[in-house]
Amino acid sequence: MDKNHILRKISLFSTSAALLLAAASCGSSPLAMDNTVVAYTAETQDIENYISVSGTVEGSNMVKITSDLNTKVKSLNVEVGSLVKEGDILCIFDSSDLQQEYDALKESLDNSDQRSQTQHEINQRALNNAQTDKQTALDQAQRTIDKAVEARDSAYSKYSQLQTKVNDLYVKSVDLYNAVYAGGEADDMTYQQYLTAQQQYEAAQAEYEALGEQLSSYDSAVVEAQEAYTIAERSANAAIQAAQDVINAEKFDTDSSIQNQLDKLQERIDKCEVRAPRSGIITALSVAEGSIPTTDAIMTIEDSSALHINVTVNEADILNVKEGQKAVITATATGEKEFTGKVDRVVNIRSQGVNPYTGESQNNGYTAEITLDPSDSQLLIGMNAKVRIILDEKKDVIAVPYDAIIEEDDGSFSVFVAEDNGGTYTAKKHSIEKGLETNYLTEIVSSDIKDGDLIITEPKFITEGQSVTIEEQYSEVSGDGE
Repeated sequence: MDKNHILRKISLFSTSAALLLAAASCGSSPLAMDNTVVAYTAETQDIENYISVSGTVEGSNMVKITSDLNTKVKSLNVEVGSLVKEGDILCIFDSSDLQQEYDALKESLDNSDQRSQTQHEINQRALNNAQTDKQTALDQAQRTIDKAVEARDSAYSKYSQLQTKVNDLYVKSVDLYNAVYAGGEADDMTYQQYLTAQQQYEAAQAEYEALGEQLSSYDSAVVEAQEAYTIAERSANAAIQAAQDVINAEKFDTDSSIQNQLDKLQERIDKCEVRAPRSGIITALSVAEGSIPTTDAIMTIEDSSALHINVTVNEADILNVKEGQKAVITATATGEKEFTGKVDRVVNIRSQGVNPYTGESQNNGYTAEITLDPSDSQLLIGMNAKVRIILDEKKDVIAVPYDAIIEEDDGSFSVFVAEDNGGTYTAKKHSIEKGLETNYLTEIVSSDIKDGDLIITEPKFITEGQSVTIEEQYSEVSGDGE
């Protein structure tokens, strides 16, 4: 039984309180007429200081499943309360109209692809021909260069030979001239040889000079042949590049608009099969089989393996609430059973929202999130829960009702103990030091108060050594302390 929550057993006004009023009217001490008191039996117990809040049990990681499809639900595989795993098919929308539109566009695109393929083959042949033509033109230009080089080299070789021949004939002519005119009379044969040599020399000299004048033309022919090769190569490359550009441009000639429509249609067809993005429980459902969604959100999934409670905290208490504090949870459905949790998050900003289950606006206030221990929780999503956030607690201490404690003039504290004298009781004052103060009880420290002592709970008119009669006592009662 919870010893932290105690209530009086009988009436709001004790006999002693009634006598107080009577005594006040006649100006005398109330205990002169009656010495009846109410007492509390001191005992070692656990006490706690807490604030009481309430909220609704929710699953963590709430996910709203949305759809922008304007088509009927073909099949619905879940209902509110269904447990689903990630990847499960939740519902399937009718995709027949979308599929027909997709197939028609696909056929049109396929025909366009066939035309594009035929044109590509034509363009590829043009490229191959341009490459072949280039090689043919370059081979022909190279042969022209080779012929020009061969003619030039032959001319230079002949020019060199003529130079040698001219030199030789010149020497021969000089020798014969000297033989004719060296002295004495030359014979006719020598003279005739001289004339022949002179003629041959002059003929060779003329040929040599004529060929020398022609050598530049042979050089020019080689240069011209080489330039023709360059021009042919440049022209062939241009033809090849033009053919390649046509092929490169093919990818820009495809009907991208149709492909974009196909991609969008396929995306919508894929959306017709709605799968669970995570495991959890279906907590809200706004569609039915055969219906067309009227809102974007068609259902809600919450993770039931990790529950929490969002609670509203009063302004007077919010500064005392800290993350990590212990929480004790109860619910109507589970009776007196208590569940443990902790404060996981504190929102120190006033907020206003809508209850996801009732749709009602929630009052402004500060909020905190209480996470439940999943190991022993029997709570279900949607249950209304009461929560005690434990601000302080002490284990195994002596505690008495706060109204039993007297504050002395010097600031110290004391209580009266009703000591048993064999059937009668005597009030004896004991000095104490206070410890943890809770809603109902105050911890007693540094005192000789012990288990079983009867603490007088209304000590205002009690004096040391006075005889008293115990009328009633506080008793342990299970409750929520509110």
